[in-house]
Amino acid sequence: MSYVAPKDYTQDPEIVAKIMRTISGQLELTWMKNIGERAAFRPSQTARGLTLDDINQGSYSPDHLPEIVRHNFSMAPRGAILPAGLPSLGYRLNRKSDVWADIAPRLYEEGKSRRWAPAHDVPWDALAKPGHSEDVAIALRQLSTNLTSVGLVACDTAASFEYRMNQEFHEIKFLMCVQMYDAARIAEAFRKRALAGDGQLGVDCAELGDFLKTIFVADSYAEASVSMNVLLFSWVQALGRHIEYTATNRADTFLGTRLAQDASRFIAYGVAHIRNLLRVRPIEVERLDNHLDLAENALVGALGAPAMIEPLVLISGGFEPVVGLYERTVEEYFGRCLAAGLGDRSARSPLPEFLRMLRS
Repeated sequence: MSYVAPKDYTQDPEIVAKIMRTISGQLELTWMKNIGERAAFRPSQTARGLTLDDINQGSYSPDHLPEIVRHNFSMAPRGAILPAGLPSLGYRLNRKSDVWADIAPRLYEEGKSRRWAPAHDVPWDALAKPGHSEDVAIALRQLSTNLTSVGLVACDTAASFEYRMNQEFHEIKFLMCVQMYDAARIAEAFRKRALAGDGQLGVDCAELGDFLKTIFVADSYAEASVSMNVLLFSWVQALGRHIEYTATNRADTFLGTRLAQDASRFIAYGVAHIRNLLRVRPIEVERLDNHLDLAENALVGALGAPAMIEPLVLISGGFEPVVGLYERTVEEYFGRCLAAGLGDRSARSPLPEFLRMLRS
């Protein structure tokens, strides 16, 4: 049901009277008498312009936010004067530690400054002479199909939590909008990579779908953040580097480089977010560990699925480089878990046993 405002504004006599006084030139100007805190907002570095960190001063700074926001559930921006009677927008994420990372404003600025457009920036003409066999071309289209699914689900996951987050955490909401754009661009770029020229999409991978579903239906934002930003995008970043490393033309080099670059922002936020959450509420580690147990199990299925590992074997020129890719990815992921405060997950994770099986 649509929201129904508490009064009929078109028929309210007080509002109609105020409008008539304004039309006649009798301005109240009460809003001018209630001005928020003044401060000097200037770019700290001219080359970067006026950044979010530059304007986060005084009452406008997130440093003054309480752990649990109880004073504002409306659309009012942080630092604005809050009159009585503001409508609640029903936010569900009102605890700072559930969402916050100090690095978020900088990642948001970086995401905008490093924007690129698949339509024009990818040298698609390089695919006219791709420099690889037809089997490798089909393998790259299958990997591109997989990455298209990753981008779509990552976009949906960020979107499913962004609108439930309190406006007081606008830096995180801004960053999530960049994440949605980055994820949509992954889906766009690799869908175009699959179809460019005489291409086609590959087969949808059910095991990858299971892995992505563990992220999409996570019970909390913290669970979704650790499994998407830290686990999924550790894999996406490694895959981007591998595509760049094995590329035989400028288009694939460009796509691999940008994929790894964009994935790095997801990882940086995820690690910082979980580290801050566990610093404030260490009790959450058990919940996150349990969720990662499920997500890592599903990742094993995705990494071992023929629609994932076999295309990698073809573009890598053999099985050994793929095992090396998987080992590096898992090592980096465990290091990020450690940095986030999750401790050493190698003893409980199914990933090391999966790697041993590949080596046997």
